[in-house]
Amino acid sequence: MQGLTLVLWALVLLAPAPLAAAPPAPGPSFETLAQQADQAREANRLDQALALYRAAVQLKPGWDEGWWAIGTITYDQDKYAECAPVFHRLTTLKPDFAPGWILSGMCDYRVRHYASAYQSLLRADALGFKSSPDLARAGRLHLVYLLTRNGSFEHAIALCTLLCRNTTIAPELVIAAGIAGLRRTWLPEDVPPADRPLVMAFGEALTATAAQQSADAVAKFEAALKAYPDNAEIHYRFGAYLLKNGSDRGLDEIKTALQLDPTHVPALVSVSMEYLTKGEYATACQYGHRAVQAAPRDFAAHLMYGRALLEDHKLPDALAELERAVKLAPDSPDAHFSLAAAYARAGRKEDAARERTEFQRLKKLVNSRVGS
Repeated sequence: MQGLTLVLWALVLLAPAPLAAAPPAPGPSFETLAQQADQAREANRLDQALALYRAAVQLKPGWDEGWWAIGTITYDQDKYAECAPVFHRLTTLKPDFAPGWILSGMCDYRVRHYASAYQSLLRADALGFKSSPDLARAGRLHLVYLLTRNGSFEHAIALCTLLCRNTTIAPELVIAAGIAGLRRTWLPEDVPPADRPLVMAFGEALTATAAQQSADAVAKFEAALKAYPDNAEIHYRFGAYLLKNGSDRGLDEIKTALQLDPTHVPALVSVSMEYLTKGEYATACQYGHRAVQAAPRDFAAHLMYGRALLEDHKLPDALAELERAVKLAPDSPDAHFSLAAAYARAGRKEDAARERTEFQRLKKLVNSRVGS
C-alpha cells in the first residue's frame, strides 16, 4: 500500500505544470479610437462614432473635443437627457468656452431643469455669447424665455431688442417679446390658447419697435390697442415708445395704463422720469414714491425716486433711496452713477469716487456684452 502511495506522489510531482493564462490583448490606443471616431462621424455613422468617442474619453477623461463631439451628436439626435451631463462635464473642463455653456443651458431647458439652464445661460451671457451666430442667437432666445419665467421682464425685453437688431425677426422671437411685454411668467409652450392672439399682436408691435421700423411699429401698436383697449401693458409700452420719439401723446398713454392699473411700476417710474425731465420735481417725487410703495424691492423704483428726491433738494432721503437701489441691483451702472452724484453733492468725495469707479467698470462690462 505504501508503495502505491509513493508511486502516486511521484506521478504528481512529475506531471507538467499547467500553462499560465495568456495576457489579454491590449485594446486600441486613445489615438486610434479618436481617429476612428472622427472618421465615423465624417461618414455620418453616428452611432459608431458615439461608441468610439465614449471609449476614447474613458481613456482620456480630459479630452474636451471628445466630450464636445458626444454632446453635439446627442443634442442633434434630440437626446437631451444624455447630452445635458456631457455639456456639464465640458464646462468644467473649459469654463471659458461659451458654446459649452449655451448648449448646457439649452439641454437643461429641454429636460425642464430650468434653474440649471438659467445659470448656464447667464454664464454664457457673461462670456458674451461668443459662438457661431446661430448658436448665440438660440442661446440668447432661451435666456429671454428664462428671464421672463423668473420675472425679469425688462431684462428680457432688452435682450429681445438686441436680437431684433441683429437677426431676422422669427415667430419665436415675436412670441418671446409678447410674453415679456405682457409681464407674464409663461414659457412659450405654456401660453394659454386664448391668449395667443394677444401675445402675437403685442409681440409684433414690440419687435417692430425694437427693429426701429417706426411706421410699422405705430400701426401695429394701434392695431393691438384696437383689439385690446383695456390692456395696461400695451398702453404703457406704446406710451414709452412715443415718449422716446418725442410725442406728447406718450405721457397720456402711460397715464391711461395707470388708470387701468394704478400699481403698474414701470408706468409709475416712466411718469416720474418724464416729470423729472420737465423739471417738475415735486410731481416726479410723487410718482416715484408711489412706485416704491407698489414695489419695495424694485431697484428701478428706488433709483427713480432717489433721483427725483436729489433734484428736489432732499439729500438725506435721496441718499437712502439710491443706496437701496445699489443694494438691490449692485450690477446696475445707472444706480452707481446716480449714487456717485448724490455722494458728491453731500461732500463725500471718497464715496463718490468709489461709486464712479464702479460705474465705469460696469459700463465697460455692459458695452462688451452688447458689442459681442
